[in-house]
Amino acid sequence: MDDFISSLQPQVLPLTVLDTQGSFSNIPFVFFYENKTGSSDFMPTDMLRDSFFRTMKTFPFFAGRLKSKGLGNVSIVVDPRNVNMPDYSEDSSDVHFDELKDAGFRWSAWPAGVATAGAMTKADSRGEIKLINVHVVRLKENSGVIIYFSIPHYVVDGESHMGVMIRWCEVYQLMSSGQQDAVDDLPGFAFDRAIISKHLPVERAPLDSEMQMAYTSHSYLADWFAWISPNTRGYLLDKVIGRQHAATHLFHVSAAAIESLRASLREHLPEADEISVNELLLSLTTKTLVQAQQTAGCGDGKGQTTLPIAVIFETRKLLNLTRQDYIGNVLMPKLTIRSVEDLTLPTSTETLAKMITINSETARDVSAPLFGSFVDMVLGQPSSFTRPVVRYVRSKSAISFVYDTMPDMYEADFGNGRPEWVSPIEPFRANATLLLTPRDTTDGVDVFLTALPKAMEEVLKNEFWMSIAKLIY
Repeated sequence: MDDFISSLQPQVLPLTVLDTQGSFSNIPFVFFYENKTGSSDFMPTDMLRDSFFRTMKTFPFFAGRLKSKGLGNVSIVVDPRNVNMPDYSEDSSDVHFDELKDAGFRWSAWPAGVATAGAMTKADSRGEIKLINVHVVRLKENSGVIIYFSIPHYVVDGESHMGVMIRWCEVYQLMSSGQQDAVDDLPGFAFDRAIISKHLPVERAPLDSEMQMAYTSHSYLADWFAWISPNTRGYLLDKVIGRQHAATHLFHVSAAAIESLRASLREHLPEADEISVNELLLSLTTKTLVQAQQTAGCGDGKGQTTLPIAVIFETRKLLNLTRQDYIGNVLMPKLTIRSVEDLTLPTSTETLAKMITINSETARDVSAPLFGSFVDMVLGQPSSFTRPVVRYVRSKSAISFVYDTMPDMYEADFGNGRPEWVSPIEPFRANATLLLTPRDTTDGVDVFLTALPKAMEEVLKNEFWMSIAKLIY
């Protein structure tokens, strides 16, 4: 740790709307490692801690503070004389790994206090927003280790989050095998936000009116929300989201279920075999959620005819960027408005095919030129990041869908094999869908789904959804 602190140099990393648009949330995942051989030296605490802080030397901005000049001008400031230390803590538990495995790793079986930061980005008890939170929990009889690993969206997207975790695993393996000097030979990462503009094409594609309106329409409330400090904004959003008491479940949609669904769709959608899994699930989960909202009376009122849906795309492949090329955020939300009448029609292969057709342009016109137009629009308006947030928070029914499947979190191997289980934490904002790589990467996708409690009860009664998705917990 001392070596990490002494390595810090003064620096300022300016953030952009690509970072701040997701700044209200953390990316919190929990990794479960089993001591399968009963080794007395399984993932030793000192080596985990020392390798973590050695890893942090590659990512010095995790020791910085968020500084805002108001109206969206946010930077990470690293001051070696006033370090905002990464929140790294260690504990032991009287829960045995076998208990977790027998319980299927469901949230209720976890030891208390695993997550040292919640789903929302807010200051801790000392008034600091930590830019990385890690909690290592050693289980009873050294039967295994749990690692909670969370980074605010201010700093990274899901791909970058996994890049940092993988680098920790690499450093741990080198250090534990006595190859301390080899750590310095590992390739570095790029953090400069200017790299995005350098990778944009010359061509531009037109943004639709909904996208333009969402980010450019004037709003006194949104401007005030951009002006207040990150601490105050985080506090307010945490309170608003906390009142939802959102219900959360994790489902698995198998490869067999996906192929069966495609086969049944062909009658109404001849191109069904060309529809990606992500595109199928976009239409299926949104229909399921909106039907549940309407049945449970959790919508925005009897007169509601339309509903906003934010579909969030990761653009690294479009820009030919890798994790190594860039640690940061490259997300673009496409903000769409859909008919409640279309969404609430009982789900059948016919009505699902219709919704897929309606949604077809949402994913298929995402391109590097379109992302270039989005970047052009938002970079000149640093306060614009709060406009969609304010709009969506004020709606009880607005939906967010992360289109690209989260990277394979099971890659996080400290030298004892892939983790037995990886999971997001349970509390989250309502009406969100996140697609996860399952433990068996060849078998479909896991779906993390949230809703208001009464609406979630209806989700679990939805016969079409439950015929496709298996409830994990």
